[in-house]
Amino acid sequence: MRRRDLETLELPRVLEAVAAHARSTAGRDAVRALRPTIELAEARERLARLGEATALGDEAGAIPTADVPLLAPALAQAAPAGAALESRRLVEVRDVLVVARHVRTHLRHDLDRFPRLAALADALPEAPELEAELLRTLDESGEVREDASPALAQARRASRDLRAKLEAQLERVVHDPANAGVVGDDYVTVRNGRYVLPIRTAAAWSFEGVVQDRSSSSETVFVEPLFAVELNNRLVLAARTEEEEERRVRAALTHLVRVHAEPLAALETALARVDALAAAAAFARRHGATAPALGGDVVDLPGARHPLLLLSGRPVVPVDIRLDAGQRGLAITGPNAGGKTVALKTIGLLGLMAQSGLFVPTAEGARLPCFGAVLADVGDEQSIEHDLSTFTGHAENLAAIARAAGPGSLVLLDEPGAGTDPIEGAALAVGVIEDLLARDARLVFTTHFPQVKTFALAEASLALAAFDVDATTGSPRYRLDYHAVGQSFALPIARRHGIPARALETAERLLAGESRDLARAVARLEESRKALDAARETAREETAKLRAAQAEIETLRADLRARQRARWSEDLDASRRFLRELRLEGQAILDAQRAKPDAAALRRFAADAAARVEAMAVAEVPPEAKAPGRPPRVGDVVEVVGRGIRGELVEVAGERARVQRGGLRFEVPVDQLRLVEGAPARERVVVRVEQPAAEMMRGEINLVGQRAREAVDALSGFLDRAVRTGLGEVRVVHGVGSGALRKAVQEFLARSPYCVKFRDAHPEAGGPGVTVAELA
Repeated sequence: MRRRDLETLELPRVLEAVAAHARSTAGRDAVRALRPTIELAEARERLARLGEATALGDEAGAIPTADVPLLAPALAQAAPAGAALESRRLVEVRDVLVVARHVRTHLRHDLDRFPRLAALADALPEAPELEAELLRTLDESGEVREDASPALAQARRASRDLRAKLEAQLERVVHDPANAGVVGDDYVTVRNGRYVLPIRTAAAWSFEGVVQDRSSSSETVFVEPLFAVELNNRLVLAARTEEEEERRVRAALTHLVRVHAEPLAALETALARVDALAAAAAFARRHGATAPALGGDVVDLPGARHPLLLLSGRPVVPVDIRLDAGQRGLAITGPNAGGKTVALKTIGLLGLMAQSGLFVPTAEGARLPCFGAVLADVGDEQSIEHDLSTFTGHAENLAAIARAAGPGSLVLLDEPGAGTDPIEGAALAVGVIEDLLARDARLVFTTHFPQVKTFALAEASLALAAFDVDATTGSPRYRLDYHAVGQSFALPIARRHGIPARALETAERLLAGESRDLARAVARLEESRKALDAARETAREETAKLRAAQAEIETLRADLRARQRARWSEDLDASRRFLRELRLEGQAILDAQRAKPDAAALRRFAADAAARVEAMAVAEVPPEAKAPGRPPRVGDVVEVVGRGIRGELVEVAGERARVQRGGLRFEVPVDQLRLVEGAPARERVVVRVEQPAAEMMRGEINLVGQRAREAVDALSGFLDRAVRTGLGEVRVVHGVGSGALRKAVQEFLARSPYCVKFRDAHPEAGGPGVTVAELA
């Protein structure tokens, strides 16, 4: 990055504004030293670190940096062997260590979520021994504590005792009525390090003592009484001892500072970096700046605001600036004072800020490439010192830009070709633009030249945008209209600002025919564009309405599905409860039949169950749910719509129909039936109550000669009938034979729920050839 481009785009002024949020001199210097990086990974890392700092600030408060002093003076003074730093220098070192400890703790707030801040914390060197010794030795005001060493404590006690004794003796002289005409005031003071009394000048020669000083008015002399000379001498010696011991303590602390000089210097640098980061976070929060996405080939700055306009305190109209991936440049046109140059500088400045690791004042979603260079030709390049005209200055800068431009560069040109003959200037501007496009640089430029506008219209790699103006007042709206060719409105603007009508008429006559025709063509083009924009906006609104309607339909459809699922769930729960109740009642009937067979009770239960099934089946189903098709006829397989219950239609009587499902019949409204095409007729299940067989009357079954599997199947049915008949005991005749049939029978009885226990029959009743089973 060229220094002149950074200054042209005013990055140093922005850094100065960010530095104002730093709390230390070193932090402010670190902000001012920020420079854009051309390495994408490094730029992203800087922005990610700032993102963590802003997130941590929102959650736990700002990083607790402080206005700590620079350590360089203290470290320089501590360097010589035997040096003893002054207390204030030692306090500076202590304060830096304490602030660093607090910052370190804050940055480690959440190691998983803020790993970059944790790395910053790890980069803050620690000196726990030095910090502990400074905290132990120095008090809050920075003075050496009395308990810093036993010798210092003793020296200070001696000084206090002597001082108290001396003050008491002098106070007695001051308040002695006999000395009322001698002592000038009722206080004791110190002059030249010795305690003295204020004596009136007229009485000074009658008062024994040593004169140490006199007042500015010469009306009072400060006399050290002779009786106080010895005590003052002892106090001076005690103070000297105290001073020497305090210096020894400070020298010991200075030695520790000297030992830790290298980590302390590194700590100051690292702490300055953290303070600079905190300043960047504060600046972003203050001005609503957001994190841009770096990389790619798209320039998208929604709601961009120039940072220096924000700092001025004036209202700033945001502008949307974009340059798609397939476009190599953007031509910005429009009237004077419409915002073209500000937009041009905003693009470059925000790119420099992002690559310096700063958030940019845009709406969320800003995207920028990582530029290899940002080259600008903006403003007045005139130089009296170097004997350059405005045009010559621009020409030299454009030549330097051409040499530096290449893939990955962003070139910003404000009115290229201006400052010379308009025809030659326009031709030069087109040539410069073509050359820069050939060098594969990204290019954003402003222009008033019709020839340049025509070139931009014909060049597919260039996009056009014009700053809009109020059609009535001609006032700029500071809004970019893309795919538009703006007009300069030089004559209307001149008319509004009071240029004489005669001058304007002459200017209109002198306008070249080609320029006039081009202006008219541009005006017609703008009318067509605005009409198309209006049509596009209408289409966009209709599309939005259609999408909203589709979304509403999807919402209603989802709601309907949810309601259906809820209804199905409720119906399923009800059916399960019904089946549970029916099963329990059936089990109760079965238990009663075992105790006392009652065919009539069984028939009543079957009829009641059929009625209840029918009642569930004929629940209301919305008529509209019925599927289209031919009306079902007797003998068809039909389904109750919405219930999924199928059966054979056996009778239709008016609006009612009878459906048979297995051994059950139920009635439903005819309009709730749907023909099941191609479905075979369901088999009827006939429930019949058998009369007890002869074997059941005897309570005996004969399995002799049967295979084990056949015998077990026959025995299973026999036991079921026996239980329903109410028998308490049965005989199973299986014979002796090989014993295999007897074993199979007794294994089956052992696991049968009907059999309580079993045994071989008595010898006279068949013995091991017969098994007697007791039933539940």
